Amino acid sequence: MNTSKHPLMYQRTAGILLLIGLVLYVLPSALHGNPPIDDAEATLQYVSQRQWWTVVHFANIAGVVLWAAAVVLLHAAGILAPGRGAIAKVVWSIAGGAFSIYFGIHAVGLAAAAQQLETVEPSTVMERTEALLLSLGSAAFVSQALLGAAIDVLGLAMFRAQPYLKILGSIGMVTGTGWLVGALMLNFAVIVPFTVLAWLWITILAVTLLPKTSKRVRHSS
Repeated sequence: MNTSKHPLMYQRTAGILLLIGLVLYVLPSALHGNPPIDDAEATLQYVSQRQWWTVVHFANIAGVVLWAAAVVLLHAAGILAPGRGAIAKVVWSIAGGAFSIYFGIHAVGLAAAAQQLETVEPSTVMERTEALLLSLGSAAFVSQALLGAAIDVLGLAMFRAQPYLKILGSIGMVTGTGWLVGALMLNFAVIVPFTVLAWLWITILAVTLLPKTSKRVRHSS
């Protein structure tokens, strides 16, 4: 048995990163609202009225990156099964990259287009915005599908852990699968409920990883 303090430190740090990432994901999502993406002009007006638009979206990206980092630490702590944990790290890295591109277009592309309304011919700006919105429509469901898959694989990788974490892993798999299916259906009405369930799941997992004593989560032999 490894008596090093590092696994416990990794475990606690992972829990902290999950919680911080959750805050960075949920609050900006609430502030983001629902832009009228079917109307380019209305979308630009919506963006121009929000001073913190770019910062909020970068915070959202940071939240997903912190989740990915937490998965790396969970694997290093020995909580995840070696093979499935390694796969989870890869899937989370890909999901984080895809989400960063998706929300990067939100953060920078739409903000830049809104600013161009003051200096560029409106018809030209509208054409550019329509192109951006088409790109966002494609990137949105790809990134959402990958996030669902990432939750799914993480839940699967937790099956090596103690019984109560196996239960959490099972819930994570159901949640991630629902998120993934909603994305494949191109239906946010399905995605959103499973996203909220994933937030709750991450919260419970994070709290589980923050023991008040020196006892750490161990994998079952």
